[in-house]
Amino acid sequence: MAANPGVESHDHPGAAPSPTPGSALPRPWHTILKHAALPTLTHDEQARFNVVAAMNRFLAQQLLPRVEAAAGQVVEPALKAELGRPAADRHEYRRGLERELTWRIWSRMRRATMEMRQQAGRLAVLRQLPALVDTCRKLNAGHDHLRLDPSLVPPRYLRALPAHLMPGGYTGELVADDITAGASYEIGIYATLGGQSGPASDRAGRATVTWLEAHRPGWRPRRILDLGCGMGANTLVLARAFPDAEVVAIDAGAPMLRYGAARARALGVDNVRFIQGDIEQPPLSDEAPFDLIVSLMVLHETSRTAVQRIFKASFEHLAAGGLAFHLEQPPYRDKPLLEQCLRDWDGRYNNEAFWSALHDTDLVAAMRQAGFDAGAVRETRADTAAPRPTPDHAKVQEDYGRGGTWYVVTGERQAS
Repeated sequence: MAANPGVESHDHPGAAPSPTPGSALPRPWHTILKHAALPTLTHDEQARFNVVAAMNRFLAQQLLPRVEAAAGQVVEPALKAELGRPAADRHEYRRGLERELTWRIWSRMRRATMEMRQQAGRLAVLRQLPALVDTCRKLNAGHDHLRLDPSLVPPRYLRALPAHLMPGGYTGELVADDITAGASYEIGIYATLGGQSGPASDRAGRATVTWLEAHRPGWRPRRILDLGCGMGANTLVLARAFPDAEVVAIDAGAPMLRYGAARARALGVDNVRFIQGDIEQPPLSDEAPFDLIVSLMVLHETSRTAVQRIFKASFEHLAAGGLAFHLEQPPYRDKPLLEQCLRDWDGRYNNEAFWSALHDTDLVAAMRQAGFDAGAVRETRADTAAPRPTPDHAKVQEDYGRGGTWYVVTGERQAS
């Protein structure tokens, strides 16, 4: 008898019902936000990114449910038989997962999509690098919105390991006035997330503004500091939300900053200054204190010592009545061991050296140690809707580590 189309078989380990295939299709690359600094992609270059987006969506929506089913049907019973008890922590659980074929296929394909994204992005940028450098140089000329420090030695955690498998990482430079890292990051992250972070890949910034509207309604910060701004996608959300504010964005990567500053000019945002510096010790000795200090999906790129110093800097540079707002992926505590392993994937297979340790760190205690009063530190979450809602009947599997709900730790400084 022929199988009933659309009905999933459950007669083998690892089988699981699939979410509706068309429920969360990735956005094609051509729907990215266009601006004068953005690389121009050929048909084939766009197709490569579309393959990355489609494969990531397949892995999350079709294969990951089978990983979860195999974990319950195969991995957990095998671990209990081997250990004489259930796995005690995610490390024991992961060792069982890594012996399971479904997990190995999912993990290796996920790694392959990241490698493909980085190769496709770098090749597309290198093909037109002289023209892109010239465009960004012209956009940045004659303005004081970009301040670089050629003497800066980026922290070792940025130099030692290319995060996300990106060749050269955030700080590597190929040519004079290089913008490769920033341009490659923008065109690639859109594919990895399948457009679900919006045309500008700025969902964390929008989640921050949504949080501020809910928790500090009517508040208008006059000075904003973004620590670890990268190419500034989320920074520009804050700049637009508070157009009368002065926004200072700091990052160690000159290629990210050159591109980010040019991108801001191309998009007509003129209240942001991009400064090269170490966010553990921001070069702000002559700056007035800030009403709002943020780091958005940055802490996992650093180190345990760096987090403490970043929190200390956010305390020291915060104005009376101000808010320090640090956004990250959720901590692992109290989550099922399988979910911990899924969330921990980036820390083990995607060159995120501090990812695992960060999500075991007590950030509330770290904020208090940095100087914030115990009662002034809070844990909350920030969220914002995906740009294209999913039909109510469709189940959408979270793509762990890439979702749109974040953990937030905040600290307030009492008004004088």
